[in-house]
Amino acid sequence: MLMGLFIKSMGFLFSLLPYSFLEFAVEALGFIFVSTPSNRRRLLFSNLKHAFPEWDHAKIKTVARKSSARMFEMGFFSLTYPFLSKEKRKRTVLYSKQVEGQLEEYRRCGSPVLILLPHLCLFETLATSPYFRPKGGKSLGAIYRPNRNPTLDRWINQARLKTGVRTFARKAGLLKARDHLRKGNWLVVLFDQNAGLMGNHNFFLDRLCSISPLPDLLGKIPETHCFYAFPKRTAFFQSQLELRTVPKSSRGFSADSHGMLEDDLRRSPDGLPEWLWSHGKWKTQNAPNQIFHLHSKRLDLPVEKDIPRCTRIWIRMPNWLGDVVMAIPLIRAIEKGRPDAEITLLCQSHYKPLLEYFKIGQRVIVLPPKGIGYFFFFWKLRKHYPDIHFLFTNSLRGDLEAYLCGAPLRLGGSTGRKRKFLSHQATISNDFEEKHQTLVWREYLKFFGLKVTINSTPFIMQNKKSKYDEHIVCLAPGSSNSPEKRWSTKNWIKLLKELNQNFPLFHFKLVGTSTDSKICSEIFNSVNSSKIENLAGKTDLFELCELLTRSKYLVCNDSGSMHLANLLGTQIVAIFNTTNPEVTGPFFNAKRFIINRNSCASEANFDELISSKVFDCLKEMNELTKNVIKAKD
Repeated sequence: MLMGLFIKSMGFLFSLLPYSFLEFAVEALGFIFVSTPSNRRRLLFSNLKHAFPEWDHAKIKTVARKSSARMFEMGFFSLTYPFLSKEKRKRTVLYSKQVEGQLEEYRRCGSPVLILLPHLCLFETLATSPYFRPKGGKSLGAIYRPNRNPTLDRWINQARLKTGVRTFARKAGLLKARDHLRKGNWLVVLFDQNAGLMGNHNFFLDRLCSISPLPDLLGKIPETHCFYAFPKRTAFFQSQLELRTVPKSSRGFSADSHGMLEDDLRRSPDGLPEWLWSHGKWKTQNAPNQIFHLHSKRLDLPVEKDIPRCTRIWIRMPNWLGDVVMAIPLIRAIEKGRPDAEITLLCQSHYKPLLEYFKIGQRVIVLPPKGIGYFFFFWKLRKHYPDIHFLFTNSLRGDLEAYLCGAPLRLGGSTGRKRKFLSHQATISNDFEEKHQTLVWREYLKFFGLKVTINSTPFIMQNKKSKYDEHIVCLAPGSSNSPEKRWSTKNWIKLLKELNQNFPLFHFKLVGTSTDSKICSEIFNSVNSSKIENLAGKTDLFELCELLTRSKYLVCNDSGSMHLANLLGTQIVAIFNTTNPEVTGPFFNAKRFIINRNSCASEANFDELISSKVFDCLKEMNELTKNVIKAKD
């Protein structure tokens, strides 16, 4: 009761004030709106940035302020027009002679007229204008979506009824609205609102959205004329009406009217701020079980290669090389499941060349060095307006990074603790605690809708011409993130001495990070052979990939080098000293030999098995080499 009285009092007060004062008020409110952080403000800026990526932040802010002012003008008009005089109501809409002729033609024909109206700030002016009406006992009707505030909804609906407009609630009154149109009346539909789960999927301004099928259903009524009505704002509380016929086509009235609106938005130098940019037009595919799979509902989407990648999915990559490699097949699956998404990877700087070379994702953002400005870096990334942020990491730091970036959907998983900075957290069965890391992450992604089968095919690297002619065997005795995973240095020295002595046709390369340099130097100095080269800490990730591609085998601990060689299809002999190959073993479908300490009766047996397996592999390779030499001779 009090709320209703307050709304009426505000409307009456506004009707007494000069328009210049009201215009100043809405401009001030628009400025306050864009200056105060809120979810609606973020949505407004995000929508403009997606639609006009070439605009800088200053222009987006300027247009956002105008759009916010128009939003308040729309609200002020809805409250005020029931108290406006008849003369003022007449002046709310201007009609050109051409539009007058079009309306008169529709009045004479007596057929049903379907009016598709976009959500512009002064769309209600068509309800107040006495000239925007049929004749001959026909009436104007409107389908509306009830306001969330019941008191405000009753006020607006009653105001429409007083102007002679029949109203039909979007859900409850659809059958009555259809009958109204069938009788030759006029019916207005706000066609560009988000249709939610009941809508059809289509693209608007290159982004996936849900559009209402209602115009197409109503357009099937015989002899129905359909036109696109555009009340273009010319001054405060005043618009000029533009009418365009929507012809029947295979796309349908709804898709074609969206196309007309899109043209209007793109043609406007300031993005037509009178359109309601702050509403959730693109709020679709955001249910937790739908995020990573593009659902084509009712309408056929374009073929995959023609779908614009405009939905912004950001992925926080793991920190360790092995984990990065194990995440790659999942990123490929996300790209396949969401062909409408631009995938941006956030990773350490040394992973960028590898990810870009293999075209993993569409963009890479390098993480900054740790320091005072670390988290401020992510705060500045908010202006890129990501839609979805998935984390392969499971740390408070990563969660805080995602929160600062500002994506409304921040996703991750954990079998234990609650991650408070995420918007949604995947829950999976405890049975996956001892599963391979890639499969655990896959379950998280399946929780969020992923349906694409994971591809474990290795990547092919186009080799540059090798400066070596001899056969190469690489050895990676280090393990940067966990020293206890390493096979002992003395065993590596012993093995390499035996290999160097028994396989004179081969050259051996010690590889690893700068952290592994000390171990590799000790091994290199102990063996002291011209056929051995110590490259630990001397190659970047890309150079290591080239070397591994040219190598027949990699002998290694459970390490990043192991996963990298497996990614490239290089055969590996992998030593699992303390870790479980079922959890962190190589994932890609390439030849590998796993030696697990847990399956050996003793340490001596473990060491002997490693040497035996390495020798067996190199013997096979040695015979092939001898045959090649004989063939050349």
